[in-house]
Amino acid sequence: MPDHTSWFTYLMTLPGLHALEEAVEHMGLNRSIAHTSEAMLNHPHAPVTLEFTGLAIFAILLILLFAVATRARIAQTDKALLPEGKLTMASFTENFVEAFYGLLKDALGAKDAKHFLPIIGTCALFIFFSNVLGLLPGFAPATSNFNVTFACGLVVFITTHLYGLKRNGVVYLKHFLGPVWWLAPLMLPLEIISHIARPITLAIRLMVNMFVDHLVVSVFTVLVALVLPVPIMLMGVLVVTVQTYVFCLLSTVYIQMAIEHHDDHGPQGDHAHAPAVAH
Repeated sequence: MPDHTSWFTYLMTLPGLHALEEAVEHMGLNRSIAHTSEAMLNHPHAPVTLEFTGLAIFAILLILLFAVATRARIAQTDKALLPEGKLTMASFTENFVEAFYGLLKDALGAKDAKHFLPIIGTCALFIFFSNVLGLLPGFAPATSNFNVTFACGLVVFITTHLYGLKRNGVVYLKHFLGPVWWLAPLMLPLEIISHIARPITLAIRLMVNMFVDHLVVSVFTVLVALVLPVPIMLMGVLVVTVQTYVFCLLSTVYIQMAIEHHDDHGPQGDHAHAPAVAH
């Protein structure tokens, strides 16, 4: 199978799906950085939006499967109190959620960590499972497509400013104007550009890393067809995990800056959240 293609690439060749794909192409809805990159490589089956939509849905179905298994274990309270002692779908999910809850707790505190865990945790699960698919033969990571990663970045962007306004009211908009009024004409356009760039940089960073990671793994798998390229696969697992963590860490920092920006009116406000910032 050519690198950076998957079973979903060939699934799109089915008559009904191919007609839908062509309709999307005609509307110009499948232009993405990943699509352009594939076109540059002259692949016969350049991925389009519908293929990566299918991969994203498949990742969501996997997450639901893990969630159902975890729910079934938690429902049995007498067994849920004791660790399983082995890696299962439930134990993986519990440890995964605990790790990202710890990240949020260090940055935002216990109360806000519980509040934002559904958002950041969902992004973490989706990105991780999408990334992992790229390590499996016959699959590609949905996160190697800009449309998918930009959607994740857009969720973080909306959440950041929505809760910034909710926590601080209209005063939240004041930080776009700078520390003093006479800097407002300069700071306002800079702040707007900076905030608009956040979801784009989140998306591009994740997309490029996963695109290259999947390409490297695919190439080495083809070159060493009879022997599993273990070092490359281990590197792929590391990249998958790190990119999930980096995306969620940056998202948490953006949320922290938004909800705490105007809590520092007191004499010691500048240092009130120093431990959280240090993390």
